[in-house]
Amino acid sequence: MEKKIPVMINGLPGNMASLVESTLSMKPNFEAVTVSLSGPEIDRWHKGKSGDIQLYEPCKHKEVMTEVAEQWRDSGLVIIDFTQPDAIEDNVRLYCENRIPFVTGTTGGNRDALSKMVEDSKISAVIAPNMSVPIVMLMDMIMFAATSYPGALKDWEIRIVESHQVSKKDVSGTALAIGEVLNELGVNYCGPNNIRAVRDEIEQRIMGVPEFALGGHGWHKYSLISPDSNVKLGFEHNINGRDTYVNGTLLALNFLVKLRGETGGKCYSMKNVMQG
Repeated sequence: MEKKIPVMINGLPGNMASLVESTLSMKPNFEAVTVSLSGPEIDRWHKGKSGDIQLYEPCKHKEVMTEVAEQWRDSGLVIIDFTQPDAIEDNVRLYCENRIPFVTGTTGGNRDALSKMVEDSKISAVIAPNMSVPIVMLMDMIMFAATSYPGALKDWEIRIVESHQVSKKDVSGTALAIGEVLNELGVNYCGPNNIRAVRDEIEQRIMGVPEFALGGHGWHKYSLISPDSNVKLGFEHNINGRDTYVNGTLLALNFLVKLRGETGGKCYSMKNVMQG
């Protein structure tokens, strides 16, 4: 019987990390290690589908990561990170220092700094603001338009409304990324100032978010308006639940596993993952 690949899932007991752990427990070729880097003021244990997983607060992260790396590195350890935005840079630094490849869909952090850490290391990593295959495909389509018709929408106004569960603390990384791409078309995009982040359940119900998805969804609407206001373009993408992100995360995990033995120091996107 082929030996299982150990996976450290950091960010438990968060929703995404918990769903990934639950799904991973049903995969015959992977096993979750019994420790997880978590946040402050949390319960000591997470009762997962794989068994009890011990959670460690930030002051223990460096020590725990060193011990896990020593124990599991030779077995092909891979990390999946869904921690908090304010913790991602410190965590990535630990992964790189301990030479453990990782997948992260955590938003926040300085993306250039994260990529530089990986490139300066001996590991490979998948860093993506969105792990959903259909959303990444949509983003790539918008990128194609931007590179094919640069400046075509010069001086157009943009309005972005994104709605996520109340527990999401930061502005959507997907909305930020799409805004940056639309900027290449000439749109007047000024970063977060052009994005209205909805985190109120009453407003979300009015928008049409189903009751079952209030605790986990991603609804985005983009409106583009010409300088004379006579032309309007728009598109939206609505996701209920988190299954699409879990599926993309496991696709990225398999992608990294296939890279074992190749030269490290490379940072990959979900587009790279989808293209194989």
